[in-house]
Amino acid sequence: MPKKEWIVFFREFQLLVRRRTENGEVLSFAIVLLALHKGHWVDVSRYDTAHGYPHRDVLGLKEGLRGKLRMATLIRKQCFRYAIRDLTENAENYLEDFLAH
Repeated sequence: MPKKEWIVFFREFQLLVRRRTENGEVLSFAIVLLALHKGHWVDVSRYDTAHGYPHRDVLGLKEGLRGKLRMATLIRKQCFRYAIRDLTENAENYLEDFLAH
């Protein structure tokens, strides 16, 4: 089972990406949005397949894990692509929400 990991840097953010595939099928993944806050990289939001299903963890600076948004209508490969696009396009909004909670 091929496993790939890489980092995507953009603006003041980075995405940590991990994906496992077999025969072109995405078996599992984790995509973590990190932002620099007070000199440290913090986990602002993430998509993963932990717990057996794809979802986005909604995080808060003070509250920690605030909830999970299940991606029930997308297969893993679609969710993987969606997650990268969503976290990249909405990084500033997710950071603002993270810092408020």
